[in-house]
Amino acid sequence: MDSFQASLTLIALGFLLLTNACQSPSSGEVTTSLVHIEASAQDQASGNTRPMPAITFIDTLLDLGIIAEGNTQEMTFPFYNTGKAPLVLADVSTSCGCTVANDWPKTAIAPGQGSEITVRFDSQGRPGENRKEIFVVSNATPSTTTLVMTADVIGPSR
Repeated sequence: MDSFQASLTLIALGFLLLTNACQSPSSGEVTTSLVHIEASAQDQASGNTRPMPAITFIDTLLDLGIIAEGNTQEMTFPFYNTGKAPLVLADVSTSCGCTVANDWPKTAIAPGQGSEITVRFDSQGRPGENRKEIFVVSNATPSTTTLVMTADVIGPSR
């Protein structure tokens, strides 16, 4: 078999695999039983949902007001687990490198308990109106909560 025939054979084999892999299940039905997301799992026999955590922030928007350029401002976003299962924060990230999530709980928060996320904003090089977002990913529903920090940074030219 020369290289041309080998190439044609490989192309034909690839085409057959691709067309067979893209076909729907033999029954023709797609059901929710194919989805396995534990956070939304239900007891199939009774239809009852499992106890879930719920994250409730005191404020999701903090306005720092007017600050002088070059200053660093630290703020906290207090929250509570208002659900019925332990709450776990998987990640806290920000929309900009000038805003950093300094401190957030790395252990589960029991139902009824609270904690806080500490965020630091560096105003250097950020004159004008600023709106920064903090993304909190947890095992609650919805899985991502967006917090917002605003500030009016006054620089030398204003």
